[in-house]
Amino acid sequence: MKDWEIVDSVPELRSHHCQVWWAQISDLQCWHYNLLNEIEREKANLFHHSEDRARFMLGCAISRLVLGKQLTMSPLQVPINRTCSVCKLAHGRPQLPVGMPQLSVSHSGERVAVAFTTSTPIGIDVEQINSNIDVLKMAVGVLTDIEIAQLMQLPVERRIEGFLTYWTRKEAILKATGEGLMISPSNLTVSTPDHLPELLVFQDKPQLVEITTLMNLQPGSDYVASIALLNKDVTEMRQFDAGKLLQSSRLLPH
Repeated sequence: MKDWEIVDSVPELRSHHCQVWWAQISDLQCWHYNLLNEIEREKANLFHHSEDRARFMLGCAISRLVLGKQLTMSPLQVPINRTCSVCKLAHGRPQLPVGMPQLSVSHSGERVAVAFTTSTPIGIDVEQINSNIDVLKMAVGVLTDIEIAQLMQLPVERRIEGFLTYWTRKEAILKATGEGLMISPSNLTVSTPDHLPELLVFQDKPQLVEITTLMNLQPGSDYVASIALLNKDVTEMRQFDAGKLLQSSRLLPH
C-alpha cells in the first residue's frame, strides 16, 4: 500500500533526512518540457515511445523542481551533470557539484521516483512486476548461487516479486556507489525477500557492508522498490506524492 504524503509545497531537505518523491506518467504536463535544459531536451526528443519520454521528463522535472526549492534557484539553473564517468557522454546518472544535495532517479511502468539527501550517497530502484519474467534466466549473473537457491524455495507465485526484491536492493546499492551495472550484481549478496533488507557481502568493498542502510519502499501494488544510503546517519525518510508539485507552475522557486 502506498504511504505517500500529499503536500502543497516542498519541505526543507534537512541534514540526516531523506526525501522520496513519487509520480505517475499521468502527472506529465506540457510545461514540464520547459524545465529541461538543452541536453535533457535532446535526450527526451530521442525517445521513440511516449511512455519512455514521459518517464524521463518526469524524473527531470521532479529533480529540478525539488532542487530549485532546496537551493533557492530557478529549476533551470540547477547544475545537474549527466556526464558518464566512463565514456564522458551525457547519459550518466544525474549529479550535482560537491557540497550540494545527492539524488537518484528510477522509473518503471507507470511509476517515477526521485530520492534526495543533503550529502549521503543514495540510490533508488523501482521495478514493475511483470508476470512474463523468466526468473531463472534473469537470475543468472544477478544473484549468487545461494540467492538462487533461496529464491527457488519461495512459492512459485512469489518468485517474480522475490527476484525483483533482490534486484532492486542490489541495483539501489550500485546506484548509490555510482557504479551501476558496471559491476555485476552477483558481486553483492543481500538478505532474502522475507528478511529485513540488508547488504551482507560486497566483493572487494567489504567496508560498505557496515555502513550501508537498505530499505524497502511502498510504490503501490504490482511494483517493488528499494533505497540504499551509504551511511547510517539518515534518521528520517519521507515519501511524497509529486502530483501537486507537478500540477502548478506557481510552486516554482522565485
